[in-house]
Amino acid sequence: MGNAESNVTSGVKKQTDSGSLKIYSLVDLKGGGELVTLMKEANKARDFTNVDTQIRELVLPFLYNNGDGKMVPIQELVLTRNKDRPKHKQLPQNRESDSKSSVKSSAIHIEKEEGVPQFREVCWDLDQRGSVGETVLHLCLLVSTPIHAELAKRLVRMFPKLINDVYQSDEYYGENVLHMAIVNEDPVMVKFLLDHGANYNERAIGSFFTPEDQKNSRTDSLSHEWVDLSLKTDYKGYVYWGEYPLPFAACLGQEECYRLLLAKGADPDLQDTNGNTVLHILVIQNKLEIFDLVYECGASLDIKNRQGLTPLTLAAKLAMKDIYFHILKLQREIYWELGNITCAAYPLDDVDTIDSNTGEINKLSVLNLVVYGEKIDHLDMLSGLLADLLNAKWNKFVKF
Repeated sequence: MGNAESNVTSGVKKQTDSGSLKIYSLVDLKGGGELVTLMKEANKARDFTNVDTQIRELVLPFLYNNGDGKMVPIQELVLTRNKDRPKHKQLPQNRESDSKSSVKSSAIHIEKEEGVPQFREVCWDLDQRGSVGETVLHLCLLVSTPIHAELAKRLVRMFPKLINDVYQSDEYYGENVLHMAIVNEDPVMVKFLLDHGANYNERAIGSFFTPEDQKNSRTDSLSHEWVDLSLKTDYKGYVYWGEYPLPFAACLGQEECYRLLLAKGADPDLQDTNGNTVLHILVIQNKLEIFDLVYECGASLDIKNRQGLTPLTLAAKLAMKDIYFHILKLQREIYWELGNITCAAYPLDDVDTIDSNTGEINKLSVLNLVVYGEKIDHLDMLSGLLADLLNAKWNKFVKF
């Protein structure tokens, strides 16, 4: 989607070819597959006596350790993912050899980052994934018919560790079935997955979920699983929804899913690769209708992203005037009201050009970002508080 170096087209072509890989004999994107046929026949006969046994026989050959999974080094996963990149963007270990076996067997000595996981538990055999690194559970959520939903639930009950497998291709890396259920606007499935241990802190960090102007800057490192991105970005992306399931739900206006995730312990202040929280993402996507819900449920307006911007200053930079004025209202302190007249005080920490702590110029202040902004909407943002602030500064420091 706008990325010249994307491999999604070939991946989708392979995915729609049910005969290209063994996994598609179980479930394909056309609504067929042996597992789907079993479910349809059982539904028709209203007899599920032998279904689980048959499903187990068909699926077990695709799983590690009979469904108990195994721990796979992050380095191996990163190297495998990195092979999807153009040659000039591949890691040295991949450029030296094109064989998958060499990725697993080569000795790699990388300094480990403190506190960063070095292994991921994987249930579905990495060598028997779909064309974009998906499992049969992902395929069920992708097709998303009632039959596929029931099949997905049976698979989760039968093989609990399958629930946290993620897409392995560079395009969709990190997406899990919880992300997919939210996109499907299916709170019933979201609750089922959460009740059965789905990871609500999984990060969808594939190229598909990255801002458009950062896609060419994506860089892998063997010391961590996430992808490094350039600092400079305008955050525009078709599916840049903050990586975690919680901002996915917020961006899609899925209030019930959002509350379900919160109840399980999801944190709205977790920051994605760009340092953005749920509130930052709502500013970027201009989702004013759900902003109050997220704020009232505990999200902070004080966290700064990698560019040093809070949700308020981000709104100022992007000229999102409606959500900008709304955040100002949320932050003000009302002293008194009389009819339609309100007396209120606004915190100036992020607004004024003078840093209240150091006395230096704050180039990331609202006033500075709006005055030097290049969009037409920046002019509209000069009214109200900013106009009053400029007038007060003129009278105090400039006017004779």
